[in-house]
Amino acid sequence: MIDIDTVLLAMAMAGLGLTTHVSAIRKASIKPLALAAVLFVWLVCGGFAINADITALLN
Repeated sequence: MIDIDTVLLAMAMAGLGLTTHVSAIRKASIKPLALAAVLFVWLVCGGFAINADITALLN
């Protein structure tokens, strides 16, 4: 089931990406892209911190 879920999620993400037009990204300017970059870093660092904390608690 997890493998099926992963494939379906990948297909959904690819579908979203395929409907994105480069011209729409250019029109949006740098602010949304900068926000996306900040949120990406926040989520990666937050996920790492949560994972490290849980691992430390369980060991």
